[in-house]
Amino acid sequence: MIRNVKACINLLECIDKRIDRIKIAVAYVKLSGVEKLSSLLKNVSECTIVTSLDFGITELEGIKKLKEVGCSVYIYNNRKEFHPKVYLFESESQKFAIIGSSNLSDGALTGKNVEFNLMTSEKNLIDCVESFINNLISESILVDDNILSILESGGYNNIRRESYDKTGWNILPKINKNYYCEKFKELYNTIQEYRERSELNRERSSIHKMALYKLICDLSSYGLNVNLNEDKTRGNADAIIKAGNEVKVVIQGMILNNKTAILHKLDGFDYFIILLITSPMTSEYYILNKSEIDKLIRENIITYNKNIQAYRIFPKIYEKYRSTLNEFVNTIVGSS
Repeated sequence: MIRNVKACINLLECIDKRIDRIKIAVAYVKLSGVEKLSSLLKNVSECTIVTSLDFGITELEGIKKLKEVGCSVYIYNNRKEFHPKVYLFESESQKFAIIGSSNLSDGALTGKNVEFNLMTSEKNLIDCVESFINNLISESILVDDNILSILESGGYNNIRRESYDKTGWNILPKINKNYYCEKFKELYNTIQEYRERSELNRERSSIHKMALYKLICDLSSYGLNVNLNEDKTRGNADAIIKAGNEVKVVIQGMILNNKTAILHKLDGFDYFIILLITSPMTSEYYILNKSEIDKLIRENIITYNKNIQAYRIFPKIYEKYRSTLNEFVNTIVGSS
């Protein structure tokens, strides 16, 4: 016997206005739908929404509005097409879910579209829904101010018009390429000005950032998703490449030949990439995987320098590991 389940054709009419916490996973978000829920969303203590960029249907203005009313917004970032329509609501007195066909749009929420949903307070189903959404969050990107800037500057609103047959997994690399290639060029020109004034020593962090932008720009050409790890919340890696499995990389940026590479820690990464950038169009990659570095340390070829509290890798060592990016991509994709 099915208990605690009822039809919910018009989703808005099924929602008790005294809601404290909301978790939603919907394929598409539109500004019209967010505006319909905005008065409810503003008054909850917790609001989490997972959506996608699949087919360019989700509107950037809708994502902005969700953030404006205090929601944590995640963009699904895996290879599969994202298509759930699941709403979880909780207050002090009740917890219920609505599962069906309604995305977060005006037509889907108000009954203007032909939709069908079921509303349930069955505990086992509720637990299943919550677990489902939590798992989706673990496969998604949190939309912070930086991600918003990338979506805007990378031209999502233009790309979405030509993305009717592409999933978010295929759209994101193009956005990253547009954004990071441009940021790389800007930073490269700035660093050259410091170079002409012999003031490079004070620009080490900028050179490192420039190398990261160049890496993401280059890898986006292969259709790979790359997430910067600037706050190092997921270990010591500088960037995380999505190639089936996650590949964590630490990067050393250089603009001068024959410079010693510095590696501060030996954990939290899979590859150490030394990127020598000599012009906007010319760069060389030297790529050492973690097991190779460990082997070179055991053989006393790479040694620890107490004065700088880091491992020094001299040019005569890392030059043996010169690699094309194509070779690197084939390696990480093939091992996934």
